[in-house]
Amino acid sequence: MTLPKGPDVMTLSPPALAPDDWRRLRDALRYQGRDLHHRSYAVTSRRRELLWEEMDRCLALADRIEAHLEQLSATGADPEPETT
Repeated sequence: MTLPKGPDVMTLSPPALAPDDWRRLRDALRYQGRDLHHRSYAVTSRRRELLWEEMDRCLALADRIEAHLEQLSATGADPEPETT
């Protein structure tokens, strides 16, 4: 059985989320990346490589979200975040 071919993940447009939601996702991915890095010290070298690969993916996606936020800000679609 073959699954139907869907759109390439890299060509999908980003979901319509509020800028604050994008920031939460970015921050959660960065936190996850740091957590994976810390956990990598207590595992075997093979497992460490896998954790670092996943850490790199999390941080790369966080960087893509950051670029998306910058683009929203440049187009005026992103109001400045509220600070308390």
